[in-house]
Amino acid sequence: MVMEWKPKGSEKRQAFKEFHLKDAVIGVFQGSKGNKPELDIVVKYQDKFTTGNRIRTPKHIHWVIDLLLKKEHNEKLTLEFIDYLYSMYDKIEPFKTKEDQQNCKLKFTNPENLKRFDELNKYGQYSVEFIGHVIELLSIEEKTGMEGAFMFKDVLKALKDKKDIFSIVSSATLNGKL
Repeated sequence: MVMEWKPKGSEKRQAFKEFHLKDAVIGVFQGSKGNKPELDIVVKYQDKFTTGNRIRTPKHIHWVIDLLLKKEHNEKLTLEFIDYLYSMYDKIEPFKTKEDQQNCKLKFTNPENLKRFDELNKYGQYSVEFIGHVIELLSIEEKTGMEGAFMFKDVLKALKDKKDIFSIVSSATLNGKL
């Protein structure tokens, strides 16, 4: 079954790419924003554990809180995971063609690259695979359509630099600058 999403005031859309994880299905839909609306994507997910299985938009604050929970239980490994995600951001390339967008390959958050962080799956709600996929996809989206936008990098840097919770939450909710 293909994931479907109905944007407000628009026709129902089907995901052109899906990632089936043990805890969620992540769907990638055609977007319409930014400098290259034809290459824009919208990322949605269905959590396999939530009642109603509603399609949701991954919010920065959700994965940030989850990483903070993981950090409380295993600070060293969580900081290594955050470093990995932070370095991944710089290597991520925007979509250059419609074919790139439709294939939507994840280069950094495959099981082999994330295996060393499996211990963190014991803490928080989201798996490292889910967090990694969401961050990789949303980073591609950010780099494809919003030239000069670095929100993901800023949020990851705040976590990496062990900023105070107020600063981290402010950056994750677009309420403040670092």
